[in-house]
Amino acid sequence: MKWIRNVSLSRKALLRHKTRTGLALVGMAVGVAAVLVMVAIGEGAERAVLERIEAMGRNMLVVNAGRIERGRGRIGARGATVQTLKLRDADAILEQSSLLARVAPSYDRPMQVAYGDSVMGATIRGTTADYRHIRNFPTRIGRYFTDEESRAGLRLAVIGSDVRDKLFAPGINPDGKNVLIGRVPFEVIGVLVSKGVSVDGSASEDNQVIIPIHTALRRVFNVDYLKMIYLEVIDTEMLDAAEEEVAAILRDRHRLARLDKPDDFAIQSQEVVKKAELAAVASFRYLTTGLGAVALVVGGVGILSIMLLSVRERRAEIGLRVAVGARRGDVWVQFLMEALALGGAGGLAGLVLGATASWIVAASTEWQTVVTLPALILSVASALVIGVAFGAYPAYRAAAWDPIEALRTE
Repeated sequence: MKWIRNVSLSRKALLRHKTRTGLALVGMAVGVAAVLVMVAIGEGAERAVLERIEAMGRNMLVVNAGRIERGRGRIGARGATVQTLKLRDADAILEQSSLLARVAPSYDRPMQVAYGDSVMGATIRGTTADYRHIRNFPTRIGRYFTDEESRAGLRLAVIGSDVRDKLFAPGINPDGKNVLIGRVPFEVIGVLVSKGVSVDGSASEDNQVIIPIHTALRRVFNVDYLKMIYLEVIDTEMLDAAEEEVAAILRDRHRLARLDKPDDFAIQSQEVVKKAELAAVASFRYLTTGLGAVALVVGGVGILSIMLLSVRERRAEIGLRVAVGARRGDVWVQFLMEALALGGAGGLAGLVLGATASWIVAASTEWQTVVTLPALILSVASALVIGVAFGAYPAYRAAAWDPIEALRTE
């Protein structure tokens, strides 16, 4: 019964000054909404990073050919690609490693692509059919070439969506059409699903033409070495072990260990890229969550000021309650419940405001926002904690009033 009476008294006290109570609720609601929006933006950024990493491929390692660093005064371009990474290396890695599911050798170079009067620059990539699985690059029109077609040296091409849009008029199906790569004609057999920019933001994933590796090396690039080898590891937990195994295979094949030479290749792990991206997102989340917390504290200060004013105005009421038998603890609980009610009501209003604001941010910008159940719980819990924290001192002040002194001031 005592709790019910305290709740009733707190409700009447809050409704007695509707404007003041409303302002406190607005301040708390804005603070909770700010926390919810900032957490939703951070959650969306993390999910966007994971989606981009997933779009790169699953459980992926990339073996890159090493670079030759020219000294000062030496003739020739700096940073030329080492020419020791071969097709035979890709075959040997797949045969000797027990941790790999697929291997796709690759060589790429920017070149001119033409169809009729339309000409554009694109990245020409020679690789194998497993590239689509390792890099998670399906086609939306047509198909990929097969390993048999690649070994036969057929002139087939799978084009990116940007290449399709720039070379072919709307409504024209490029499947079966011939394009020129340099001076060599290729038959288009498929169009890739659009992926946008790469994870590092350096290039478009859609501005490329994929052709069979054997045809690329012999007919287009006229080289016998590779720039990189894409590897798909059987399981994510095996990435580090697979990296060590592949490095050992290549060092043995290139006779680096016995000649005590440094690696002429570099292995990049998808997990390293993921950790680096997520670390950057974590810093962003700390910043945004901190800004939301500041807004929440501002709402708490509003509760503090209003509760202190309420305590000062109700000294006679406090003195009368204590004089007729109420304990100081009862007074403390009543005022604390009023602060808790302000925090709770402001928190619930902030959930609606924050969810709406998150939707508006996602709809009006390129940012992805994700409102999760833990974020909702965190927002309400934060409001309740702020209500208790900033209401504890006014409640203590109310309970500490001397009843005789309080009655005398009336």
